[in-house]
Amino acid sequence: MILLDCGNHQVKAQHWKDGALQGTFATRYRDGGLARLERWLQGVEADHCYLSSVLDSERQGELDTCLESRFGQNVTRFRATGEALGVKSAYGEPERLGVDRWLALLGAAATVDGDCIVIDAGSAITLDLLRGTGQHLGGAILPGTNTTLDDFRRIFKHIDFDDPRIGGTGKPGGSTEAAIRIDYAQTPIEEVANLVQSWREYLSEDASILLAGGDAESVQRALDRPSRIVPDLVFRGMLRLAAQ
Repeated sequence: MILLDCGNHQVKAQHWKDGALQGTFATRYRDGGLARLERWLQGVEADHCYLSSVLDSERQGELDTCLESRFGQNVTRFRATGEALGVKSAYGEPERLGVDRWLALLGAAATVDGDCIVIDAGSAITLDLLRGTGQHLGGAILPGTNTTLDDFRRIFKHIDFDDPRIGGTGKPGGSTEAAIRIDYAQTPIEEVANLVQSWREYLSEDASILLAGGDAESVQRALDRPSRIVPDLVFRGMLRLAAQ
């Protein structure tokens, strides 16, 4: 089987067979990234694709054409739900939680015992709180370290940035609007570090911190506490769902 994780700027894939990882693939969309993915898919032996995607409609259409050509109807697209595998979303409208965040939470729940903070530092930096009971407490969404505010707005073009809920509370957000934070006085990494410090009150003292994404090391250096980089956190969640 193929696990396919399509983010805002990069696509990553894993090839599994008989319960063992056979190979990996990663590319950026620019300069023919989808064409490279298509060539890679043609060279691996797999009959089913499991997909996590946050692509816009245009690029999603191109990807769907590629996957249909390779797998026919054997494509399962994961979506965020209210509850799965013992994890319960904090979102009042759970389908609006980014599927990558949801899968990372499912992966985190199987990676650590007890409470944890999940940070994914990519084109957007997301931070989510998860109790050991499986209850998601909400989180934050910030621009990535190399993402301009204009690019950030384009990523979340479905969001009204004049919505008063944006940045309107110091608590973890239970909606995309409530989770978005833009602090012009701090860098995104500084703000993440401050949020980790201030939101520790919601979790146990020994809560784990898991990091993923291309800027995970930069965020880790800014945190004044132990943390662990788990690059395949989304794939861990995908594996759990695929095994159901």
